[in-house]
Order: sequence, then structure tokens, then C-alpha cells
Amino acid sequence: MTTGNELARPARIGLCGLGGIGKAVARLLLDHRSGYELVAAATKEPADIGRSLRDVSGASAPGGGGDVVVGDGLEHVLAAQPDVILYMTGSFLSATGDDVVAVAQAGIDLVSPCEELAFPYGRFADDARRIDTAARAAGATILGTGVNPGFMFDALLAAASGVSWDIPAIRGRRVVDVAGFGQNIHLRLGIGYTPQEFESGHADGSIAGHVGFPESIELVCARLGVQLDGPVQETFEPMVAETDAPTLYGAVAAGRTEGFVQRAVGSVGGAAFVQLELVLHLRPEQAGMRSVDHFEIDGLHPVRLTLDPGMDAIPATAAQIVNSVPGVLQASPGLKSVTDLPASAAWLGGLPTKAPR
Repeated sequence: MTTGNELARPARIGLCGLGGIGKAVARLLLDHRSGYELVAAATKEPADIGRSLRDVSGASAPGGGGDVVVGDGLEHVLAAQPDVILYMTGSFLSATGDDVVAVAQAGIDLVSPCEELAFPYGRFADDARRIDTAARAAGATILGTGVNPGFMFDALLAAASGVSWDIPAIRGRRVVDVAGFGQNIHLRLGIGYTPQEFESGHADGSIAGHVGFPESIELVCARLGVQLDGPVQETFEPMVAETDAPTLYGAVAAGRTEGFVQRAVGSVGGAAFVQLELVLHLRPEQAGMRSVDHFEIDGLHPVRLTLDPGMDAIPATAAQIVNSVPGVLQASPGLKSVTDLPASAAWLGGLPTKAPR
């Protein structure tokens, strides 16, 4: 919790998790942002512990937070007493929820790309209550956000609906080139498997695909004031490589999955209201698909929105995390969603200090 006497100093930021997204967040902060103090960073990777954050992340700017020595866990970051922790360790509240509560209980704000944290009030209501109670009691603000959920399939759609009259239906489709992702992420998503392995992994939950479709659709519907008929329905179809597909760690062999199509539908009044489709692929252009994001909001004043090229997942997620920090520092305590706060914007002239709570 911040008092008025602390407001003269720069906001203090800690980083927990230095995978692909965490490293991108560090580079963005160190090379492109100012007016803050980066006080700690931590990772689970033994080879990176004890190295400077600059070396681990690949940032180029000298001095400052880049000299921070990377530690080995959340406790290391908490001990530095940051105002906000950018927490980038996982997609599932079953794995991250206890850490989020610990940060909240310490009175420290948190921004995380954990997909299930983006709008947990439906599927994870118990977790949402636990996090919100801890945050309100200690004066912390907690936000789950990234490019998806957090922007493309929810905040952007909700903002675009501001020029709509009626809305019979909403559709969105993204085609994303994931060749730049690491092997661990590919395997979690469903890339690199035989068709039989893909089907069995999807059935037992070890292959998750994109996590966060229900949160995005629930967030949009809540923002528009409509009630879903029931749970969001999802389908998941593999795309099998006909030739070897190159990656950062070697090749995915022909006959194994090089991508997938995932669809989600939220129904209102017995009809499909929000329909979303995501294609993640190692080489979409060669498969005849352009990396484009396209959205349609039907109605008397329809909205058609195309982003060409589509958003690159890792830099877009890193930017959304970093650019959400000013709004979080100024927000009231509790668990928030992106539609509870002002839309994120790049902060280029210094970071606002944390508001007294």
C-alpha cells in the first residue's frame, strides 16, 4: 500500500518470469520506456539465474535496470518491494493463483498475461473471489491482460462496438504465424504431434491450444450487457505438415501437426452471438493463409475491421502488459478486467506514480 510520502519517487517495477514474453517485456522497458525504477527480476531457468537482466533479455540500453541480477523466484521479487509486478509464468489459475494471491496480500499491484485471470468470474469464480478479497484488503490492483485475451478478441471488439446501433452477431478471425515461439509453447499449444497424439492430448488436457476463448467472449458479453445462454463451446482441429516445417529448435517432421484451427461460439437467445476463430500455424503463408486479423460486428451500422498484417503475438502481448501499468497504478484496489480500466496506451513520457490507497 502506498502513502503520500512515497509519491515523489519513481514507480518501482518487478518482473517474474523471463520466457519469451518476459524477455520481450524486459527489452521494451529497458530500451523504450523511462521514468520508473526496475528493482528485481526472476526466472525458473537455472542458466539465467545470476546473470544481468540485460544479458538475459537481449536489451541494448546500457545501465539502469539492465544491471539488475536475475533471481530465482517470486520471493526474490517480493523482497525488493516493487509497486507493481509483471508476472509472466503461466496460463492457468491452478498454477498461478496462489502466487497472485501472495502478491495481492503484499499490497503490490500485478499485471499478468495469464489467460484465465483476464475474466475469471465465470469459470473460476472461487479464484476470482479469493484474489479480489486479498487485493481489496491490502490495497492492491490485479489485472490479467495480453493480446488475447486482453485486446484483440475482447477489448478491441468492445471498443469497436461503440459506433454500433444493434448487434445481431460478432465474428472475429486471426491467423498467427507462431514459428518464432519456443518448443515448450508449441507442445502446449498442440504443434509437433502425430494426429493420434494430438487427439489423445486434447482429450486428456495436456494439449491446451489457445487458452482464453471463454474469457474473451464472456468479457465482451459482460461489456455489452448481454447474458450468455451457457458455457462457450469450442472446437479444435489439427493441421498436419506435408513437408518438414522449420522452427527455432529444428524441424517439425512431415506427418506431424504444424498448426491448428480453434473455434469458439458464445450463444445468446438461442443464436450464435460471438463467433471467434484462431489459426496458429508455423508457416501460414505457405498454407495459403495470410497473417491478418479481421473482425465483423453486424447491425444497422456494421463495423468491419481488418489489421494487416495481424498482430505479432509476443511483441503485442509484451506491449499490452507494459502499457497497462499506468492504468493499474492509478486504479482502485481489487481484481480488474481490461474493460474496468482506461484503454492502455503507450507511455512515452514517463510513468505515473502509484496512487495513494
